[in-house]
Amino acid sequence: MAFQIGESGSVTLKAVLIGVIVLLLLIPLAMLRGLVTERSALREQAYARVAEGWGGSAVLGGPMLVVPTLRTVVEKINDKDVTRILRSDVYLLPARLDMKVDLQLQDEARYVGIYAVPVYLADLQFNGEFEFAALQPLLDRPGVTYLWHESRLRLPVSEVRSLREVSEARFAGQGVKLGPAQPGVYRGIEARVDLTELAKTASAAFEFRAVTAGSRDLSLLPLGSTTTLQMHSNWPHPSFHGAFLPAERTISDDGFDARWQVLELNRSYRQAFSEEEVDESVLQQSAFGVGLYQAVDVYQRSERAVKYALLFIALTFLTFFAWEQVTRNPLHPLQYLMIGLALSIFYLLLIALSEHISFAAAYLSAALALVALIGVYVAGALRSSLRGSVAAVAMSAVYALLYALVLSEDYALLLGAIVLFVALAAVMLVTRRVDWYRLGGPVVSRTDAV
Repeated sequence: MAFQIGESGSVTLKAVLIGVIVLLLLIPLAMLRGLVTERSALREQAYARVAEGWGGSAVLGGPMLVVPTLRTVVEKINDKDVTRILRSDVYLLPARLDMKVDLQLQDEARYVGIYAVPVYLADLQFNGEFEFAALQPLLDRPGVTYLWHESRLRLPVSEVRSLREVSEARFAGQGVKLGPAQPGVYRGIEARVDLTELAKTASAAFEFRAVTAGSRDLSLLPLGSTTTLQMHSNWPHPSFHGAFLPAERTISDDGFDARWQVLELNRSYRQAFSEEEVDESVLQQSAFGVGLYQAVDVYQRSERAVKYALLFIALTFLTFFAWEQVTRNPLHPLQYLMIGLALSIFYLLLIALSEHISFAAAYLSAALALVALIGVYVAGALRSSLRGSVAAVAMSAVYALLYALVLSEDYALLLGAIVLFVALAAVMLVTRRVDWYRLGGPVVSRTDAV
């Protein structure tokens, strides 16, 4: 016997059953959100593996001078004066630091399984000078001996293995040979320099040129009293981040150009300091740069689509429920369940296809498959190809709207609220004259449907 409201229960009972089905569909939807999270985690693992072999988030800075010191202190131990000699380092930062970076995204991404990871090579040029007058406040400390002949010129680098080449390294007009840095305030590479005579002069210039590799972002440390950075890249979707944003920037489809200027006044550390005053985290807080923002993040878009899934399923059920009351052609609760599962499978298809083809093509393929399935199913359930075609057209419009929501970056919430309000308002207006108390009467059999 066909399911008829007048024979099997009230409209309220039918609505409650549909509500229960909607709640049951929360289970596959939760599994879909878990799937998106899992696939995103796998992609993060791919980024981590590429970072191990190629380079990840790189942080570099202009050079700093490291001057070892010996400090004599007298301590009382068991009522006896004990003299101790403590060794520590004093750091001098450049008075002027000019940096130029040419960041070029490589034509071929690195693959880990099905996950493509974009990588870059960055050509870095550092020029500037040190002014030894900045050391004077530290030189006046009593009981401190400065080991000028053991000084080191350090180039801060967060990941030394990401360096591909150091083509030029000059200090005070002479070439220097860089090697692994000793433990200190920041990791990197360094060269031994003798400042015995240089410290008596006013200043010393430096020049560095290097190439580093990375896969996510590039950050620089503003170590100069006046720091300028000019960056050029072929990446068209920069995400500027860090303690300072560029003063000037130009972005086009061919890439971007940006310029930063940072003063000593903008930082939390001085030009000269002892290793007890500043640590790596303090320097890191002043870093700034750019990230390789992924304009088309399939998992972010898939997650956004899944967030709207329950609303779209509930709205679809509400539309079908109102339609069957107006046309007097009922659907069985199990048919609602089948339609709901089909709507859920759409998101699974979308996630799976988008990992192998473009998101637009994946969405179109999944939507066409769903629309065709719903149209054929409704046509068979209602014994009417016309109503099946109407359902297919309606679903096409619904998923076209969902695609607009998924693509929207800044107006997704506003657009979603408007779309859902308009859809609900349409259903309410269509059914505003329905007398829900009198819907328990005889219904038209499906065999009599047009």
